[in-house]
Amino acid sequence: MNQRPDGEGEIELLCKLRDLHITVRGPPASATSFIRDITVRPAASPPRRALSEGSFDLVSEAEQSTRLPRRFESRDQIAASFERCPSYLESSGKRLSGSAISGSERVKRAWTAGQWAGAVLVGRISTPNRTSQIDLRPRFYVVLRASGLGKATVFRSARSYWQLVGELETSTSVSHSFPSEQEALVYLAGAGISDFEFQP
Repeated sequence: MNQRPDGEGEIELLCKLRDLHITVRGPPASATSFIRDITVRPAASPPRRALSEGSFDLVSEAEQSTRLPRRFESRDQIAASFERCPSYLESSGKRLSGSAISGSERVKRAWTAGQWAGAVLVGRISTPNRTSQIDLRPRFYVVLRASGLGKATVFRSARSYWQLVGELETSTSVSHSFPSEQEALVYLAGAGISDFEFQP
C-alpha cells in the first residue's frame, strides 16, 4: 500500500488486492479505515446492514461460493433418489386395460414420469427423462408448468393442450400425455402436485 498527500486534509491510498489496484482518496481516518475494512478478513462475518445507494457489501469467498449457480445432479443420482410408487397407486392399475403392458406397469410408468417432472420443477435438472412409449393414444394432457398457466391443469383435448404449450422445442412447459385419467392423476401425485384442475 502506498500513501501520498493529495490536497488539503486529504490523502490518497493506493492498494493492491489480489489482481486489483485500488485508489482511495479522502480524509485520512476514513480512507485508512476503508482500506483496513477491505483488506483485513474478519474472524466472523459482521451482521448485514441495509445497503443504500452508493454503498457496497464485502462478500467473503465462502459466501460467494454459495451464490454460484448450483450444478445439476446426474440423472442417475436423481433417479436413485426417487420414491417407489405407493402400493395403493400401483394396485389401482388393475382397472387399466387395452395395452400390451400391464396396468401396474402403466401406473409405475406414470409415477416415474411424475417424479422426473417434479425434479424439473424444483430445479434439480433442466429436462425430465424421456418416458417409454406406450401402445395407446393419449386422451389426457397434464400441464404442470407453462407460460400463462395459473395452476397445474389436465386437458381433455389435444387442441387445448397445444394451444397452451405451443412448440415443444421452444416451450419451457412441463407436461405429459396419457391414455387414461388414472395415469394422469398418478403423474400429478408423482410430481407432488395436489392443486390442479380439469379443462376441456
